[in-house]
Amino acid sequence: MKKKNFLPVKPKDAATVIIIKKEKNNSLILMGRRPLTARFMPGVHVFPGGVHEKEDLKFCRIFNLKENKNVNKKKLKTRSIRHTNSILLTAIRETAEETGLYLAKQTKFNTIKNISCGTWKEFLKKSYVPKVEKLIFFGRAITPSSLKIRFHARFFIAFFEDFLGELKTNGELENLEWLSLQDAKKKNIADVTEFMINEIVKIDYNYSSLLKKKSFPMFTWKNKKRWIKWDKT
Repeated sequence: MKKKNFLPVKPKDAATVIIIKKEKNNSLILMGRRPLTARFMPGVHVFPGGVHEKEDLKFCRIFNLKENKNVNKKKLKTRSIRHTNSILLTAIRETAEETGLYLAKQTKFNTIKNISCGTWKEFLKKSYVPKVEKLIFFGRAITPSSLKIRFHARFFIAFFEDFLGELKTNGELENLEWLSLQDAKKKNIADVTEFMINEIVKIDYNYSSLLKKKSFPMFTWKNKKRWIKWDKT
């Protein structure tokens, strides 16, 4: 009997934020453990992040987001300026949900009724406007085609000093904690997480160099081996 050929599941858009807390002689990154009951990567330590939602597209207009030359559709492999900006909003929203930290500034904002999404409603209630310009693109990862749950995740770096709010979990991540780069690598982490941490180590605390990067990794697996392509801009 012949085996049926199944088409790979289309990856869902997602975004992840590596929050760095700079100290005198060290850098700490924020990580949490996914619950053992999670469908995807149970018990694994991860950075804050999650899946793109339709509300993120809607709020591009509400927040009147314009084109960002530093984080453009060529880098993120997105369809349009609006799609690009919505990925940035996904990163900020998911981080706020999972950590209580808002990459935002407080400003006067007209109240908008009939907002269904809880997190963006909280932004409006607090008069917070997302600081998308504080997200630094770092790379991409696509879940292998052999898996049933797949994501096209964009990784960003942001600095703790740019956030508002207090650290707290909503249950999606357990044991939120600040870890040194070396201690983070000792945790139960995914291969792509280890790769991104190693790329941060290469920077050697020279974070100003991030804005000068001309190539960005796309991490995946092919033929049961790690496969990294470098996208040049």
